[in-house]
Amino acid sequence: MHWMDALAARLTTRRPRFFQEGWGPPSLLERLSRGPQGFALPELHEVTLSPPRREGPFLVQEGRFASPAAVGPLPAACAEARFQLLLPPDAGARPPVCLWLASSGDHGYGLRRFLARGLVAQGVGAMLLENPYYGSRRPPEQQGEALRTVADLLLMFRATAVEAVALLGWLLARGHPKVGISGYSMGGSMAAYAACFFPLPAAVVPMAVAHSAAPVFTQGVLSALPDWDTLGRTCGGAEAARQRLAELLERLSITELSPLDNPRRAILLAARQDGFVPSASTLRLLRHWRGAELRYLSNGHLRGLFTGRALITRAILDAFSRVEPLQLPAEAPEGGSQGPG
Repeated sequence: MHWMDALAARLTTRRPRFFQEGWGPPSLLERLSRGPQGFALPELHEVTLSPPRREGPFLVQEGRFASPAAVGPLPAACAEARFQLLLPPDAGARPPVCLWLASSGDHGYGLRRFLARGLVAQGVGAMLLENPYYGSRRPPEQQGEALRTVADLLLMFRATAVEAVALLGWLLARGHPKVGISGYSMGGSMAAYAACFFPLPAAVVPMAVAHSAAPVFTQGVLSALPDWDTLGRTCGGAEAARQRLAELLERLSITELSPLDNPRRAILLAARQDGFVPSASTLRLLRHWRGAELRYLSNGHLRGLFTGRALITRAILDAFSRVEPLQLPAEAPEGGSQGPG
């Protein structure tokens, strides 16, 4: 483990505990944990985009839409999804775009904007989704990223996947010739999960990715975050709770889904000294996606993210080069309310 990851492990004891309200409603938890559940390709019927504005190397547009996953138990604060679309100023109206999902604790867009600079400089746009339970979509009772129940974690995973798939389809419908999806750590796992449900060609670049959330919450640095005492009150103690959570999350692993139809368009990135994501978990996904490529970032989980920006950019560009452009009728000009047509 890299020393920065080891330091983070010591500091996690000062952070708010996850799952302080326990497992969540039993009927909801049972429904959400029955195993990977597919969904029809969601459509975005109305996306509101702000006029583009210049910010340094980016043309920036703010977007929002009613989440196609905002039904049933998803909190009201999560009902409206928000994103930033960062485009190269001189690449034309419809360049390729990579959808970049948030890492754990990434409540704003700042970290992903930093990582996207190299990508946009090469003519590829970046779409940054603010996922449910984060930032402006955080329920008022929630402390930071500390989800209150295990059911909330499963709802966040599923809702983010639904929104990501909908956004990829929306981008293609607008006339962007190529799309991709990426993310780091939690964002990488959700990107890999969502990619399995997207029926059209897309570049897939999960970074510091686990095959499921089980080893992240029960083995790595973040295993100190769950409130094991609270979870253990209804299942025989803290160790029994750890085993139950691992079994539950393993049912929802990416390896329980069908592999990508063309794994060659997927490039996985792993940190060599990762204290958050066990290397065996990344390799398990690589074996499942037979034909995908694995590349390495030097250092650990945290430092690799900041020192590996050039390698991250290169991996995304290489994955995009393996995707054929998709020609669809473009939509109306930018601005105002738009849908996929």
